[in-house]
Amino acid sequence: MSKKLITVLVTVFTVMILTTGCNSDKKAVTETIEGFLNAMVANDMEKASQYATEEFMESNTMKLMQPDYLADTFYATMNIDKEDLDEAAQNAVNEYVKNVVDKAYKSFEIQDIKIQEDTAAATARITLGYNPDASTSVSDDTTDLVNEYQTEHYDELVAIFTEEGEKAMNKKIYNDLIPIVIGKMQEVLESSEPSEEKTILSLVKKDGVWLVTDLDENRPGAAAGDTAAEAAAGNTAEAAATGGTAVEEAAAEAATQEETAK
Repeated sequence: MSKKLITVLVTVFTVMILTTGCNSDKKAVTETIEGFLNAMVANDMEKASQYATEEFMESNTMKLMQPDYLADTFYATMNIDKEDLDEAAQNAVNEYVKNVVDKAYKSFEIQDIKIQEDTAAATARITLGYNPDASTSVSDDTTDLVNEYQTEHYDELVAIFTEEGEKAMNKKIYNDLIPIVIGKMQEVLESSEPSEEKTILSLVKKDGVWLVTDLDENRPGAAAGDTAAEAAAGNTAEAAATGGTAVEEAAAEAATQEETAK
């Protein structure tokens, strides 16, 4: 056998080995991505954890798929204690964030996979069951709701502020307005059209197994759940602040008039 033929055979076998290895890795990466995203569609975090690193499953990105975390984000954004809300207000928050999570991932399409040694990156198009930005469009409606609320409860709020103080008044406002405002946001969420996002998944090969390590959602307000929770909190806090300011001014004026009368 000539040296030239040996060289050709060695080259061919090398290419075959490399190609087989790449194909094997690409298949494994594809299976990991499909397994992970199918679990996300099913909202099965336990299943998703089988295809991702422990660190990633504990990251803020994945916490956004947990209703409890979104509810806590809502309370933190509003700077209120959950215990200050009555059952109706808490239920409104819980139902809204659960709905956000349930409507999140609906389907996906893997578009591209790139592998480099023990790391990989894949591009996927994700279909969400709602438009994450839709919940921010209720500001005008919120203003109308606040105006109606102030008209109906004006004297009651002034009395609470005068007798029990600002904290008691704010508690009353939040407990009354949260179910109303979030109810409006629920309507917007239900009626919004599905949307798509481009997502880049990062993977690493550990002990021969490919695992997801990160998600990079390429769109405005990528953290859909977080955006929804903050929007809900922002709208409600704005409502409470607007109502509270008006009541405080009225109470202060009433106090002044009373002092003058003396």
